[in-house]
Amino acid sequence: MSVAPNKYTLKGDHITFVYFPSFIGGRPSVTYTDTKGTKSFFGAGVRVETVAIGTLVTVALETSIDNGGTEFSVLIPGIQLADAKSKQTFSTEGITTAFKGPDSVPRNLLDSYEFVCMTGTAESVILPLAATAKSA
Repeated sequence: MSVAPNKYTLKGDHITFVYFPSFIGGRPSVTYTDTKGTKSFFGAGVRVETVAIGTLVTVALETSIDNGGTEFSVLIPGIQLADAKSKQTFSTEGITTAFKGPDSVPRNLLDSYEFVCMTGTAESVILPLAATAKSA
């Protein structure tokens, strides 16, 4: 019986991107690591969009209301595992998007993109249960 993966680990160009589509409470989770360090994102901090060619997962690495920021996105292809113990390797693209804010100069190019070739592993893992609050 086939199973949908619940963990995707992608690597490329000094970037590691670990994505859980449904983590604690059913919300998505991402851990992004590059040469500057590690950032974790959860729930609303992870934008997930289903597009014709897969699932686009995006996190905001840096944001400034005035000057813009940087986002990182990966395209996750549709994958079904043979069973819960299977793993599937795949290749995809990561995209670093630099965008400008209203105070950025020059204003002629608002967005720029850098593509990163990434290899990944999709698998099904046992996830931790949500912590429950104790009654007082």
